[in-house]
Amino acid sequence: MNLRLLVALAMATAGLVGEAHAHGGVSSDTGQCIMKIGPDTMNFTGYQPLKSREIFCDDIPDVGPTIIVLDAVQDELRDMALEIRILRNVGQSDDNENLEQNTEVYLPPKKYRTGTLNFEYNFTKKGNFIGLVKAKADDGREYVSRFPFAVGTTEDKNTIIAVFFAALGLVGFGLWYKNSFIDKKKKSA
Repeated sequence: MNLRLLVALAMATAGLVGEAHAHGGVSSDTGQCIMKIGPDTMNFTGYQPLKSREIFCDDIPDVGPTIIVLDAVQDELRDMALEIRILRNVGQSDDNENLEQNTEVYLPPKKYRTGTLNFEYNFTKKGNFIGLVKAKADDGREYVSRFPFAVGTTEDKNTIIAVFFAALGLVGFGLWYKNSFIDKKKKSA
C-alpha cells in the first residue's frame, strides 16, 4: 500500500514539474522549439555561444551574450511585419504598463521575406522576462505570441528538482526498509 502511494506521488510530482517548465507560447516538439503566433508557428532557437554549444527553448541558462533566432514556418508570417520586444517581468498587470521602462530589447516592425530573423542581446542580470512577438498584416490582422522566461535561474530550478527527487527517494527507501526489515522483526518476535 505504501509503495503504491509513493509511486502515485512520484508520478503526480513529475507531472507538476513538467507543468512548471512549460512557458507561454514556446514549447518543444520533436526536438524543435515551436512558438505559436496566431494560427501560425515559428521555430525558436536560443544560443549562448560563449557559454555552451547547447540550444535552449525557454529559459536562458545564464547571463551573458545570447543569440535568438526565429524562423517563420508559414509563408503568411513572411508577408507580415514582425516586431519583437523583451520586457523585464516586474509583476506588471498588463504588458503595456510602463512599457518603455520595462523594455530590455526592441526590434521595430519589419518584414522578413526570408522568414528568418535573429538578434543578439547581452543579458547582464538574472531575472524573469516576457517575450512578445507581434505579427501585423497590411490588412490590419495582428497576432501576438507572449512567453514568459527566466535568465540565469535554470541551475537553481534543476537543483531544487534534484533535491526534491532525492528526498522522495530517501522517503521511499525508508518505507521499503521499514516494511522489509523492521516490520518483519516485529512480526517474528
